[in-house]
Amino acid sequence: MEELQAAPLGTDEERTAWEGLASSCSPPLRRFGAFALVGFTAFITMTTAVVLLYNLFGPRFVEGQGVSVPHEAFYATMLLSIVLVVLGYAVWLARSLKSYRSFAGVLRSGGLDPKRPTTTGLRTYSDEQLLALRSRYARLRDSKLRALFERTFGFEEADSFTLGPLSVLPDTFEMNALRVEWETSLILHSQGEMPEISWWRECRLGLLPRQTDRTRRLVYSLRYTEDSVRELKRHYGYRADHWHSTVPEGKLWDAVRDYEDARRIRAALNRRPQSPGKSQTGNG
Repeated sequence: MEELQAAPLGTDEERTAWEGLASSCSPPLRRFGAFALVGFTAFITMTTAVVLLYNLFGPRFVEGQGVSVPHEAFYATMLLSIVLVVLGYAVWLARSLKSYRSFAGVLRSGGLDPKRPTTTGLRTYSDEQLLALRSRYARLRDSKLRALFERTFGFEEADSFTLGPLSVLPDTFEMNALRVEWETSLILHSQGEMPEISWWRECRLGLLPRQTDRTRRLVYSLRYTEDSVRELKRHYGYRADHWHSTVPEGKLWDAVRDYEDARRIRAALNRRPQSPGKSQTGNG
């Protein structure tokens, strides 16, 4: 981290810093649920151990009869389990916030705003992540969330992106043109204040740019491809083998492409372990 702070951020360093910032955020309720599960497991384990110890070494008033375990022992194991949950969650929260502040400082030292990742454009976002976010925007019903996506990424209902079938794919001329559309929209709305993506908002929504290894690219690709397939099924029927008679001729090839791509990506992900991170996720 000292190396990142010592010099202005290049493209790779900037992406690394954004990845660190995003990785510091995890859904708090999901984390609490995980610690609660650990606490419950600890409670069951300790209770079983207490009962076993009392039956092995506790005083027996009647020969051959089990030993009654005092209620205080159960209360003690319950209290220990609750303390374990609270302490574990508090440690995770403190480390998460500390990591977030550290990477936010790195970004600020490079002249960037850690709470507004698109003030300098969309270059730190991969094509796959942008398409996954745009697909998510298309399915949003909450007007406040839609406004957040529009102001942060330049998305619009009338832009060149469509689902069912997909109108654009990563690493194509059409994708580059769509990026220009979104960045132009950001410039046109630059007079207003851009909303902040705080630690809490990122934990819930997963909007910050992420480094995209092969697995993460597949995860993002599966999101928007499956969204497109769902739209196709909703409009043209749930049986893909009947699409030749229901999908308009100009869309049929793209519809079959999306369907086959979704199957291929799902199979590829099932053959390899998932990389860590929000699958956003909620949070996408």
